[in-house]
Amino acid sequence: MTGREPTPVRPARVARRWVTAPLVPALLLAVGALGAAASGHVLTWAVIGALTGYTLSGSV
Repeated sequence: MTGREPTPVRPARVARRWVTAPLVPALLLAVGALGAAASGHVLTWAVIGALTGYTLSGSV
């Protein structure tokens, strides 16, 4: 070691701690799942349409 004191770590701001908390992605996933469940028929047709377009475009 060089004998110097370690650089002090700045405390994280409250907003940054809240955004990086493990609960936030879980809440976003739950909200997204509820939204997908509410419009499931639309999402189903969107996926089928996307796969059909991909197949017909000659990308397969």
